[in-house]
Amino acid sequence: MNKERALFLALSIVLVLLFCLCGYSLVSCFVYGTGDELGSHVLEIIYLFLHLIMVAIVFYLAFRAFKVKTSIVNLLMLDVNEVKITKSLVISGITSVLFLFMGIYATLHICGLKTPPLDIFPIGLSHDLMNAGYLFGFVSLTCFVYPWFHVKRDPDVKPE
Repeated sequence: MNKERALFLALSIVLVLLFCLCGYSLVSCFVYGTGDELGSHVLEIIYLFLHLIMVAIVFYLAFRAFKVKTSIVNLLMLDVNEVKITKSLVISGITSVLFLFMGIYATLHICGLKTPPLDIFPIGLSHDLMNAGYLFGFVSLTCFVYPWFHVKRDPDVKPE
């Protein structure tokens, strides 16, 4: 297995774990949102349902890139001559750091640490921020490292 396929296999495994994490967040929003507090969790619950669909779509694209060939990430990160695009590297690097930090920060709040801005909001928002941060952080991290894992293809050789 080449490095490019291993990258998308790792992303697919991470996405399965993120799907399970989103399911846990959805269940915990239903459990903690009983009685009067349930009304304040409606938007968070709706977002988590939509987030499950987003994770499934990204999983499909990552698994397709593993089995067949990558298309979207290749177009975003490499030019026609298969050279790294610097602007795309900078944007994906910055967004991966920001979103992963957001996911870790929200995870710390869910685990019980006092995190100042999140203390005034309901716990469902922390679940939303955690799931969104991890999903977009790992996808942009994959985009960031893809040019170093990319296997250049010989134009004369036909794919299998």
